[in-house]
Amino acid sequence: MSSIHMILQGKGGVGKSLIAVLIAQYLQSIGYKVVCADTDPVNATFSGYKSLDVAHIEIAEGGNVIQRKFDPLMELIVSSDADFVIDNGAATFMPLTRYLAENDIFQIMAEAGKKVFVHTVLTGGQAKPDTFNGFAELLSKVNNHAKVVVWENEFWGKVEFDGLPISAGKLFREAEKAGKIAGIVKIIDRSQSDTFTGDMKQMTERNMTLADVMDSSDFSFLAKNRLQKVVKEVFAELDKAGL
Repeated sequence: MSSIHMILQGKGGVGKSLIAVLIAQYLQSIGYKVVCADTDPVNATFSGYKSLDVAHIEIAEGGNVIQRKFDPLMELIVSSDADFVIDNGAATFMPLTRYLAENDIFQIMAEAGKKVFVHTVLTGGQAKPDTFNGFAELLSKVNNHAKVVVWENEFWGKVEFDGLPISAGKLFREAEKAGKIAGIVKIIDRSQSDTFTGDMKQMTERNMTLADVMDSSDFSFLAKNRLQKVVKEVFAELDKAGL
């Protein structure tokens, strides 16, 4: 059963493209045929990862996102036996979530034999309220034909609301009870370690996957070990989410 993974969050700059890259690498690591696409009309970071062969899909005209431009991509997914990872920019969040709901895309994918996962990001710090609102909006559009994977990006601090983890909050618990939640994946805060943050910065700024890093002479043995540790931790949590 092939799967489709959409990364959706209305707040920009919170790590959506990094998550897309990690998901694509995870699926490849377990032997899946993966097709990657980037629909971000403003910051197409995901399409910069050459080793993942990411296709950039033009979905804007005159600076406006056109919903019908998602049709060819959706039809390709239905007709393919590959697994898809689709990174979507902040600018496409509202048009795409409306499109998915109004066109019964989740149901169509499920009836075509696809497992549908929607990945969204929550952060601490200044962006926390915006990411929470995006999460709430997304849950209102997701039905029982898709599952939400919540990514907690701790780079800006712990992801807590009213002093509680997101999993203890009413919104999450109700969504979990309704069968909408696949699981939670944490990107652990390592900002106190200049080694880890320096390695991650070098890897992401150069649009490199872990495989690229392992094949590169620009990273030391210890740097490769650190990055491998980070990626393996994420992969273990994706295992738990049932991807």
